[in-house]
Amino acid sequence: MTPSTTPTEGCWKDVEDVLSAGIDRLILFGPPGTGKTFAGLNYGIAQGEAHRLVCTDDMTNADVTGAWMPNASGTWSWHDGAAIKAWSTGGRLVVDEIDKAGGDVFATLLAMTDTIDSAKWEHPETGRIVRPAEGFSVVMTTNVEDMDELPTALKDRFPVAIRVDRPHPAALEKLASDIRPYAMRMADAGARRISLRSFYAFDKLRMTLGEERAAEMVFGHRSSAILDAIRIDRIDGGTTEDQF
Repeated sequence: MTPSTTPTEGCWKDVEDVLSAGIDRLILFGPPGTGKTFAGLNYGIAQGEAHRLVCTDDMTNADVTGAWMPNASGTWSWHDGAAIKAWSTGGRLVVDEIDKAGGDVFATLLAMTDTIDSAKWEHPETGRIVRPAEGFSVVMTTNVEDMDELPTALKDRFPVAIRVDRPHPAALEKLASDIRPYAMRMADAGARRISLRSFYAFDKLRMTLGEERAAEMVFGHRSSAILDAIRIDRIDGGTTEDQF
């Protein structure tokens, strides 16, 4: 693990333990903005590099396996996609928002994330059969809350799924100490949720614009409640359980 703060409990300790144990297929799910992608890109990679895919309706298999592209000599050459790059080095493939992948891409991703013994792909340029190198791993992320929304074939390939319900401690360290408790508590607050990114923006803006204007710009109609809670806590030394 690479973060400056090592988790001691909760979901991030589970992520650390699972990856340290050598699990090479993992789904991280839950509210957005908690560091699921960051964890996939940085934690527990045995070798090689991490390669990221962000699933959308418009994504094609070219992003996954590769495509022929024009080169400087006026001909065409093959460029590997993210999955093949990760296969070749035994690195990590990080697939964000897997629930948004289209049918063709989803089928290809299932093939690319099959077990090392079963997965193979014929390179269009060389005809060589490519298989995942030892150490290859996959972390998929999704913001869905109910794992039953994901296809059975995907869940079968990823038997371990961890709900991430809080920002990673290393991410919280980037915030001023007076707003860390709120970023932690509001990350998984349902309809009242406030993204960690919003607290980053507020923390930065208040340095030049002042707290009131920064809060209005970032939190809108909830700005007064949030500021009141923070100011009370500065006096009381606790975290106000105010309903923002």
